[in-house]
Amino acid sequence: MRRPILLLIIMAISYSQSELMSPDIIKGVLFPLLFCAALLILLIWLVRRFHSNHRRGDGGSDDFSGGFFGGGKNNDRDLGDGGGDGCGGD
Repeated sequence: MRRPILLLIIMAISYSQSELMSPDIIKGVLFPLLFCAALLILLIWLVRRFHSNHRRGDGGSDDFSGGFFGGGKNNDRDLGDGGGDGCGGD
C-alpha cells in the first residue's frame, strides 16, 4: 500500500513543479519526465495487481499470504519423481 501512495506523492510534486515551456532543464524536462515515469510505474503496478487477483481466483491455487515455503510441493509444478527410491522401473 505504501508504493502507490509514494508514487502519487512523487507525481503530485513533479506535476506542480513542472513548466513545459521553461528554458530551465530541471523544470522543463526533468520534472515532466519524472511525472511520466511515476505514472508508468503506477499503471504497471495496477495492471500486475489486477492480473494477480484474477490468477488467485481460479480455485486450485493455495494462498499462503506471500510465504516463502507455502505448503510444500505443488503437484502441478513438481518435476521430480514424487519420492520413493528414485528408480524409474515398473
